[in-house]
Amino acid sequence: MQNKVRIVVLYALCFILSVRGKTIIWDLGDTLFATSHFTFARTIGLQHFLSYMLFDWKNPNIKSKVFDVLERMNPSEENPREIATDNEGNPLPIIMNKWLAGLVSGTEIIKSMHDYLDQLEMQDYFVSKREKTLVTRTLEQMFNPEALVSATYPIKDAIKLLRDCYHAKNEDGSAKNTLFILSNWDEVSFDLLKQRYASIFNTYFDAHRIVISGAIGLIKPARDAFLYVLNTYSLDPADCIFIDDLYDNILAAQSVGITSLMVCKNNYKSLRKVLIRLGAL
Repeated sequence: MQNKVRIVVLYALCFILSVRGKTIIWDLGDTLFATSHFTFARTIGLQHFLSYMLFDWKNPNIKSKVFDVLERMNPSEENPREIATDNEGNPLPIIMNKWLAGLVSGTEIIKSMHDYLDQLEMQDYFVSKREKTLVTRTLEQMFNPEALVSATYPIKDAIKLLRDCYHAKNEDGSAKNTLFILSNWDEVSFDLLKQRYASIFNTYFDAHRIVISGAIGLIKPARDAFLYVLNTYSLDPADCIFIDDLYDNILAAQSVGITSLMVCKNNYKSLRKVLIRLGAL
């Protein structure tokens, strides 16, 4: 990861003399907002994790199990050209990519999930009823917009950097930057997030400059997602700076000529320094 970060930083520095950097395109998840895993676990039910751990002697971190179920729910011989990854760089199950692209709703996934979990139980897929219950509850909350948004909170240092980018002025007093959002998010959950944190979205972003994967049918790291923003808003990639927490997304943005900065281990102070050098602050 350190080598990847160095590559990203060096790439940005190579463009310092040529990039005007007046348009800043922000990711949301783990860039401006983070997830409280404890809050999310509480919506699932802490008692389900405890009983699974105490009576089945299993690690309560069932992410791999949940992802395996999701992958099995949507078997496909055709692999997507580009698929999103989690924050560890692992590809998301195909059905999650379809959800993020707005091709299937969370409600539809939950509706089809219960019958499928019953089928898996008959095949002795689960070690116990407790494991099945925990997987079921986790999946229900993963595609529950209220649960997702309740566990999401703004990152203090990120919002401070966003604010400073918004208020940055040229010598003539005009706004130095135009701010965009390009994020992988389903529309229903995003609408709730935008309502909950209206003070952030309404202050720093014009509604027509918010681009969500569920609305356009394209998910990062697809190059087409970045080209959609550039073409729709007639942006020159040489004038753009993209900020994201996932390396694959960074590479995709760079491939279309956008200078890209990677959020890693809350490195907002370092990002601020690079943004100053790029003339955005």
